[in-house]
This record gives sequence, structure tokens and C-alpha cells, in this order.
Amino acid sequence: MSRLHGHLLIFSLMDSILLLVLLMSGFGASGGGVALFTLLAALLLVPLGVVSIVMLHRKSAGGINVGIANFSLTGSLFLIVGVLGLISYISSEDGSFLLPVAITLLGISTLRRVSTMRNEAYSSWYHSHNTQTYDEGNSEILSTCPNCDSILAVIPSKLTTDDICPNCGSKLVTMS
Repeated sequence: MSRLHGHLLIFSLMDSILLLVLLMSGFGASGGGVALFTLLAALLLVPLGVVSIVMLHRKSAGGINVGIANFSLTGSLFLIVGVLGLISYISSEDGSFLLPVAITLLGISTLRRVSTMRNEAYSSWYHSHNTQTYDEGNSEILSTCPNCDSILAVIPSKLTTDDICPNCGSKLVTMS
């Protein structure tokens, strides 16, 4: 769980840095209401990202809620800006096609982190301030594949040496 927590912290940090870089570049927009909305939203989300990172790092009581709000709002902003950029590219064929696609994918990826933070096992681990895994017999926990580091939900008591990772196909349990 501590690796997952570190992953969420790094992802939040990268989101904030990318949001700051996009804020400085004006999101590639040439003025108008959409650009003003985007700039104002980014100015509000960068401090939220910093607060979220600090609270999650310290494992503060409300850190999960602030982190969920950060990922939800930042992901939504990236998604809106990316889709608007794609619509602008399709309608006028001005500008870059790659940047709106990348921002849209970043928005989707950021929004996927919300379900991870709402997971019961992660929440229990976070609130216990314990680095031990959450294990109550047949409880499902989040784990990573030893080969590709994909995040998987597993029931430790039911793992066998025949279980394979759905992403890379390697064995999840090895005999040692």
C-alpha cells in the first residue's frame, strides 16, 4: 500500500506541474471565454494540488477527501480542455492535434485515480497510518504485479502459483 500511496503522490505532483506549465503557456488558446475559464480554474487548482500533496504526504485526516477533490477537479479540467481543443482542431484545423489528445488522456488517467483512493483497503491503510497490508482473511486488497507493477485487486488467501497477471501474463506468485 505504501507503493500505491507514493504513486498517488507522484501522480498528483506531476498533475500539478503539468497544470502549472499549461497555465504559463495559456493552454495554447487564443483568448475568449474558454481560455479565461481555463486560466481561472487552473489558478484555483494549482494551490489545491499543493495542499492535496502535503495532506496526503502527512496522512492528515482529511487528506483522502482533498486528494479525491483534487483528482476529480483536475481530471475534469484536463478532460474539458482536451475535448475543447479537439473540437477546435476539427472545426478549424489550426494548432496541434497531439496536445489536445494528450491532455484528454491525462484527464481520463487522472479521473481513474479517484476510484483507487475510494477503495476500502486503501482508505483503511491510510487511516491506520500503518504500512502493513490490509488483511482480514478473505478481504480483497490492492497489490502490484511483481513483473509489470500493474495495480491489481487480489484476495491473498486465494492466490495460487497458477494465477497470472491480466496485463503481462506473468505469474503473480512464485515458489521460493
